[in-house]
Amino acid sequence: MDGLRVNVAEWGAGDPVVLLHGLTGSLDYWAPFAERLGRSHRVIAVDVPGHGDSDVLDPFSFTEAVRLMGDAVDQMGVDRPAVVGHSFGAPLAVTWAAERHVSAMVLASPVGIAPFSLRRARFIMPFHRAIAATERLWERPAASRRLPRKLVFGWFVGMSRTEGLDVSAARRLLRGAAKAAPIVPGVLPALQSLDLPGLIERVDARSLVIWGEHDRSGWENGPALAEALAGEELVLPGVGHMPMIEAPYSFGVAVAEFVSASVAA
Repeated sequence: MDGLRVNVAEWGAGDPVVLLHGLTGSLDYWAPFAERLGRSHRVIAVDVPGHGDSDVLDPFSFTEAVRLMGDAVDQMGVDRPAVVGHSFGAPLAVTWAAERHVSAMVLASPVGIAPFSLRRARFIMPFHRAIAATERLWERPAASRRLPRKLVFGWFVGMSRTEGLDVSAARRLLRGAAKAAPIVPGVLPALQSLDLPGLIERVDARSLVIWGEHDRSGWENGPALAEALAGEELVLPGVGHMPMIEAPYSFGVAVAEFVSASVAA
């Protein structure tokens, strides 16, 4: 695809569901959820360009990123998938639904509808770079020790519950963040300039917006996004920014039921 590689992973069979991860994430954090959903659906998780094992898209744009990922999924013989986007993956999912036919859309812990502060993001960017530069030193203590774990996955990632995050998964999250950190300065301006309301006008798929009770970005973006899409909303009690890890059963049931009902409809 234009010489750029897009990495995907696949589970199960049935009605197709595409999973899009958040900024500095990778398809790895979807894997446990995808394995469970794969019992009833064909699940395709995608590494967003510049993340995981997908090549860097420079300059980054939502439309071009979706074109690359969508073409990769098309080559797998997938037609009208449901698209699930988490965090930064939510505006990617909206872009996907505006550009291509989808059967349903689930936006989890979304960003993109509330005004985005590049200045505030630039305050956090040095932390991204610090994680990338010292990833080998951080990896073990942040994955297994209480205080650094709370700092990285609580304060930085925004998780409220970390007990469901085992050490190996924590280490994979850190490695993914370190690997993708260099692209963040080039991606954030694209998020700031994204006309999400304009894209929403072109979306006609059934939509579910879901976020955790303790997720700040969810409360900032979720209600307005659900209203703009004329979609459903669901708030998960006691959960932060990573519902697929913090509340895998509740999140999984909500997604599976909504996707199945949308396909049937």
